[in-house]
Amino acid sequence: MKTFFKDGVFYNKEFDDGYYSKNSAIGESKFVFESALDEIWDKKDSLIVAEAGFGVGINFLNLCKKFKNSNKFLHFVSIEKFPLSKKKLKKFYNEFNEFDDEFKKLSKKLIKKYPPIKTGLYRIIFSKNIILDLYFDDIKIALKNLDFKADVWFMDGFSPSKNPDMWDLEVMKGVANLSMAGTILSTYSSSGFVKRNLTEVGFEVSLIKGHAQKRQMIRAVLKENLNPINDEIWFRRVLKTYNKNSRVLIIGAGISGLSTAKVFQNAGFDVIITEKESEVATNGSGNLIGALMPLITQKDVILGKMHYAAFLMAVNFYKKYGKNLVKFNGAKEFAFDETLIKRYENSNFKLDKKDFPYPSIYIKNAASVRPKKLCVTLSSEFNILFNYEFKNLEKLGNKYKVHFKNGDIMETDIVIFTMGSHSEELFNKGENPKINFDDNVQISSVRGQVTWIKKRLNNEFPLSARGYICPPVGKIQLIGATYDRLDYEKKKRYIDDVKNLENICEFIGSKKTKILDSNVGFRSYSGDRFPIIGALHDKEFFIKNYKAINFTKHSDIYPKHLDGVFINAAHGARGLGTSIMGAYILLDLVLNRPLCVSKEIFNSLNPARFLIRKLKKGLI
Repeated sequence: MKTFFKDGVFYNKEFDDGYYSKNSAIGESKFVFESALDEIWDKKDSLIVAEAGFGVGINFLNLCKKFKNSNKFLHFVSIEKFPLSKKKLKKFYNEFNEFDDEFKKLSKKLIKKYPPIKTGLYRIIFSKNIILDLYFDDIKIALKNLDFKADVWFMDGFSPSKNPDMWDLEVMKGVANLSMAGTILSTYSSSGFVKRNLTEVGFEVSLIKGHAQKRQMIRAVLKENLNPINDEIWFRRVLKTYNKNSRVLIIGAGISGLSTAKVFQNAGFDVIITEKESEVATNGSGNLIGALMPLITQKDVILGKMHYAAFLMAVNFYKKYGKNLVKFNGAKEFAFDETLIKRYENSNFKLDKKDFPYPSIYIKNAASVRPKKLCVTLSSEFNILFNYEFKNLEKLGNKYKVHFKNGDIMETDIVIFTMGSHSEELFNKGENPKINFDDNVQISSVRGQVTWIKKRLNNEFPLSARGYICPPVGKIQLIGATYDRLDYEKKKRYIDDVKNLENICEFIGSKKTKILDSNVGFRSYSGDRFPIIGALHDKEFFIKNYKAINFTKHSDIYPKHLDGVFINAAHGARGLGTSIMGAYILLDLVLNRPLCVSKEIFNSLNPARFLIRKLKKGLI
């Protein structure tokens, strides 16, 4: 999309319109948009501002300046169908003449954190008190996939005469659905078309003095809460909000538990971790080295979109750790058969058909991770209670009493299960079932054996085909891994080492390789390959109230959850990525803030999905 400066204004050629007023970009932002916040500034400590039309980011940067020296929290959600590339945005900031030194500093920070230009929702933790969620997609799709109630809306797209689709009735309905009684909407436009659409969806519309020479602009307030029809109401988020004085008990000290603990601790919660073993990372998180890389699927496959979103969140999470723990050297995924070649050709990545031994995709920012060492590092920030094996829990008013096998009882406000391969025990499954939250949940333990060989390849990043080979650690190289569902054998098996060697022969050839050792770990997998992340549901309530959905297909009954009970599990072989995403989703739920993933991804992770599928088919 071609952009250029014309008489001091940054223009978009396709829409033949500027990104801001010819009088002043910052002046317009303050007058039209920031002033809407001023109306409620003294009433709230935390504000959700939603925007249609991110453009060059002036409104966001202006609010960053406003919030920088305040004790208030800003969650800024912006939708942009035609995002500028990082290169173009950087060029604009360098040539724009209205920035003072503080704006320049903020713009450089935004460029540094700016996401790839691919369709999707991207979370940027901009500072301690500012979060930016960028959604790159058509606004009508984005509005259906977002989940929040805005305090203020900025409608800042190209003018209604140049871009009418962004201002039509369907869009305004979507905006109203993501608002609440009292939500303020502000825009530079005074169009009668816009005014009529806003009025029809429930806004009280006023025309007030416009910016500079503009005679009028619209300021609107939503009169009452709407009750939008939701065909999948059973996946709606838990309603209860927790304050940061709440105690959070995390059960399980692998990468999922420790990363969740870190995310909640950073948000100000009092966190306690328990672990059934005598040290951290004794299971799937206990490997010498592993790879952080997304599962690659064809475009628009939800599973692939979920993994890519998780991958980007994990990259940002791990960047603060040194190269002795995480090395962002990239990774290669090889298409070793025709099915994979077709899949990768239709993915969001570029396939190198000339690579050896097979066509490959290079994944930028993929990483070699030292899971065990990383878990030890994360655990150093917490007082972990070891040899605490979960037994059961009971509700006690607004709190829970959690019982452990050693006889101890712990009281907490929030319980988060991060039990790795033992997660199946929560659903009346596995060798030692403990409790039955819902035995319809499809979850199982999978045995995996990795092999340590004498260094054979000097690869600087992970290579993955039938098997994978990680970069060497000294004179040792890790390869893997076997996959055996419902196999609980903890002893190492020589035949598994042989399998692992056979699966990487393309990389190391047939020359005899010395096996140094191996490690057996167990991971949890779900029946549909998605992790299980979210608030645990009330099984009996779901069966009673949604039993008819195989006929009606929808309901107006809001779901009931087990207040304060959450899970972050079933991450399979890619838990280095998806467990981080799970931690952020749970924090969003607990704080009742905008979700860091789209609704289609959130629904795909919901623990109740297995029960709902059975109810839809009339199997219960």
